[in-house]
Amino acid sequence: MSHKITFRERGQGPLLILLHGYGGSVHHWDSIAETLSQTYRVVVPNLSHVYMSSDKLFFTVQIEVLARFIQENFPNQRVNVAGLSYGGALCWGLATHHPHLVKKTVLINPMVTDPIRYFLPKELKFFFSIPLNLKSVYVMLSTPIGRSFLKRSAQIFRDERSEGAVSVETLKGRKLQFVAHMIHHFSWILRSEDWAYWNTRLYTYRGDCRLIFDEQDLLFNQEAYRQFARHIGCEDVVALTGAGHLAIKTKPEEVARLIQEFISTAVAA
Repeated sequence: MSHKITFRERGQGPLLILLHGYGGSVHHWDSIAETLSQTYRVVVPNLSHVYMSSDKLFFTVQIEVLARFIQENFPNQRVNVAGLSYGGALCWGLATHHPHLVKKTVLINPMVTDPIRYFLPKELKFFFSIPLNLKSVYVMLSTPIGRSFLKRSAQIFRDERSEGAVSVETLKGRKLQFVAHMIHHFSWILRSEDWAYWNTRLYTYRGDCRLIFDEQDLLFNQEAYRQFARHIGCEDVVALTGAGHLAIKTKPEEVARLIQEFISTAVAA
């Protein structure tokens, strides 16, 4: 299993690892990483090759790849981790399977267990619940239903204020093929994982955790987040307003403050 993870590093101090979401980028953390690097040694791994691995890695296997990355690059250290969306799920998976590697965990609009069940948009429920092959996904994206799915996904996962307004509904050719590949791959991960196993394991998780979610998040509603917090015994829950799903881009100053505030108590302790 050779899935090389490259990473960006800045600052000195206690180690803090920031995990981007599926289809996201290390650049999503730029502003927050710059702020936190004044106090911490901030590491931002590029997880794209893990998420989109040609041999398709189960969610559980991705956690093991991440654990090995930490052990190889930061041996004999316990790290603080913060993750957005799917990166947030990797955080709670890592803290559950490898508590000896993790000090504190910050989950920002994290993907919850059995995610398809809790997706708010009906378009996402449809696309990710049906086992379509890659060609079928590409064809479906060319239909009105597919265009509606792309538009809805852009509303959730893009920050048009910082990334520019791109009309994803008009994608064609290779760009549409790439998006179809990403969707097909993500759908396989969601449908192939044993979420019942994680539901059981997380009942015993009692790590040091802060969960941050936005009240108007379009992917999961606040009850799904609060229910997940109760599930894992995370009593430190912070609700944002107006940040959307990509909170690390829309409200970087506030998110950076919330991360630092939480992590610093561990350092002091």
